[in-house]
Amino acid sequence: MKVLAKVMVALLVTLCYATKNDTVFVATDEWQEIGDGQAIPQGLHVRINLQTGKKEAKLLEQESNETSRSTLSTVPGATVQDHDVGNSERLANMEKLKEALQRIPTDDFKFDENELKKVKAKFKSYEEIRQELKDAQLEIKTDSDIMADLFEHFNEIREAGRLAEAAVKTELDVIFEDLQYLVHQIDNAVDFISRQGIEQIIWPALNQTESSTLKVHGFKLLGTVVQNNPKAKVALFERNGGGILLTKLSQSSDTSEVSAGLYALGSLLRKFPFAQTELLNPHGYSLLFEIFNKKVDLRVKFKVVKLISDLVQDYDHALTAPEVDALTKEQYLSTNLKEGLLKADYCNQAREFFHHNKVGFAQDENLTEEVVEALRSVSAGMCADTWSRCALFRHTLLVLRNTLDTRLGELGGKDGAYLGEVQAEVVRFLEELYGKPKESRDEL
Repeated sequence: MKVLAKVMVALLVTLCYATKNDTVFVATDEWQEIGDGQAIPQGLHVRINLQTGKKEAKLLEQESNETSRSTLSTVPGATVQDHDVGNSERLANMEKLKEALQRIPTDDFKFDENELKKVKAKFKSYEEIRQELKDAQLEIKTDSDIMADLFEHFNEIREAGRLAEAAVKTELDVIFEDLQYLVHQIDNAVDFISRQGIEQIIWPALNQTESSTLKVHGFKLLGTVVQNNPKAKVALFERNGGGILLTKLSQSSDTSEVSAGLYALGSLLRKFPFAQTELLNPHGYSLLFEIFNKKVDLRVKFKVVKLISDLVQDYDHALTAPEVDALTKEQYLSTNLKEGLLKADYCNQAREFFHHNKVGFAQDENLTEEVVEALRSVSAGMCADTWSRCALFRHTLLVLRNTLDTRLGELGGKDGAYLGEVQAEVVRFLEELYGKPKESRDEL
């Protein structure tokens, strides 16, 4: 209501001032000064004279005085009225405005309490919003805070002697899953070690004899902590972790445990010559080769061959690649990797493993491709001489080649494209070791 009153007062003031300067500006084609409060028609060119500070106007085109007055806006279909309103009419309008102002109601405004409650119910109060933001802020935790909570939860279960209980299996699964996710980041992995995570979480998990699942968790977590993390690898050796890991792996007989243990060992050995020097000695190799004889899945046994293949390739790259610095080359040379493998009789160990599992390899073309690739990588300059003089090794390769040949005949077309590539790899390996055959098909 107050706003309406102000509007009406403004209109009265405007009408009062409108009695002055009621002449209409008559434009010409020359710039003319516009009087204060003087009305001007539309369609003029208006400027401010920078010297006088006054507004000036002129016609856009040459027009007469009558034309200039006709440029005032009109509404189509309406009669043009004279805007030069007399003083008597203005006074009458002012009286009408005064009467209208007197009829404006007072400021007494009555509202409906129920309606107000409905409106308030639709929106949260400031205090409610403030409290929610405060609560949300309290829930925001850093990775370090989350890790501390996980440590606390695990230690509560461990101190209660419940690590092997089935009732807490789900809780432990979540703890290790969350920790494994966190330690993927290098800084978090270092934080995990500084919190005594190896001693408080990993070793207790690996020491469990009643829970294979917990041992798997321990191996996987350890592998993730040290993977591509030199600081974590060094910290593990400072705690004699390398030797403990190898021992725990040798004590494992379950497929899942051995697989997870090899993952942890591989994460520690790869790209870390010091670990290779410390662990890949005759005793370490013998523990690895024992896995060939364990009752675990063939693919898990193959991981030993794959690990050694990766280490040999890293070794060769470090010694031959021009971008590798001298210090790194010296570190890899000090491992004597190939000499150690030859002394451990790896070539014969791999030959026997390959031959004894030829049926399993022949049934899985993916595994065939992987094992042939891994064996080829250590053949040149290391095992080629031993394998090229071994009839059983040649026999195994021929079995794989002919099995793939038979399956190719059954499939044919595009479906056999991948099998054809695998068979070509087998043939290349045969030719590298034994030369090209004189006849179109070797006899088994």
